[in-house]
Amino acid sequence: MSDEWDWELQQNQTAYTVAELIKQNPTIEGANITLDMEFEQGEGADAATLEKALRTFGYDVIVSTSGAIQASISDIPFTFESIWTHEERTTKMALSRGFAPDGWGFWEP
Repeated sequence: MSDEWDWELQQNQTAYTVAELIKQNPTIEGANITLDMEFEQGEGADAATLEKALRTFGYDVIVSTSGAIQASISDIPFTFESIWTHEERTTKMALSRGFAPDGWGFWEP
């Protein structure tokens, strides 16, 4: 699945979203946030191995009753580079275990 994933599109969408949010609220740039990323299970999804991999890399993990997984990381700066680093890393982990990304969000500081 990751061979078919459109990394350029995902990265461009993240860059656009971050830029728009900073434009709306310039004080958020560089502020520490808790980043939440969502992943939906697909065919052959292995929630246990994805949860273990995410926890190994320091993410807090919530597995919903529907099978979706939320991974969170605290105290990261609100910058494109920081968000993309975590989004790309977790997406690679998720895709290789049968999950697909379903967006990210954060609580404003």
